[in-house]
Amino acid sequence: MANSVAIIADSKSGKTYKKEVTPENLNSLAGRKVGDEVDGIFFELPGYRLKITGGSTNDGFPMKSDLQISGRKRILRIYNRGKRAKDGYRKRVTFRGSIIGPDISQLNLKIIQYGPTPLEPDAQNDQKKE
Repeated sequence: MANSVAIIADSKSGKTYKKEVTPENLNSLAGRKVGDEVDGIFFELPGYRLKITGGSTNDGFPMKSDLQISGRKRILRIYNRGKRAKDGYRKRVTFRGSIIGPDISQLNLKIIQYGPTPLEPDAQNDQKKE
């Protein structure tokens, strides 16, 4: 089984960071939902607190936060072109539920509390080169 990827958004700097998630750490996150806060130790970031904002499966289906299941579901979505548009359309789209399982390949997270070590270790080396 391949490792999953965690995309961590830093709202202070506006950057995102990519971390590998081992299958053991992903299994320990199983059962958590989109919107839950998790400890950064699962992503080798001790001292950090992260909020789960979304993700996608191995097949490419995105997670939907208001779908409270762990599998996939086809939902009828309504697409409009404006407030009073009459030329909108309906389309059946497949989404994955908001509960984390072993089939997650990408997990999107946002930093809530910062830890003692910086996320980007190369930042210290870049300052020395200048």
